[in-house]
Amino acid sequence: MILGDIRNYLKQRNTVSLQDIAIHFDLSEESAALAVEYWIKKGKVRAIAAACGASCGSSCGSAGDHYQWIEQAPIHWYR
Repeated sequence: MILGDIRNYLKQRNTVSLQDIAIHFDLSEESAALAVEYWIKKGKVRAIAAACGASCGSSCGSAGDHYQWIEQAPIHWYR
């Protein structure tokens, strides 16, 4: 399933742009955004500001176009 593949891709790369996801999985950016939104709602991914760099090719400070997988420790419920 594509959601699992995107999860694994984000885990491996840690920080990924929406365009990278779309290109890697041969999806439209809208479809990639819907998949990423699923993981955001699950609390597994967060949008982050793009890091400025020479290879960026766009203006800096555009938050929301890069995403990061969030590793969380499991919650243990005790009585």
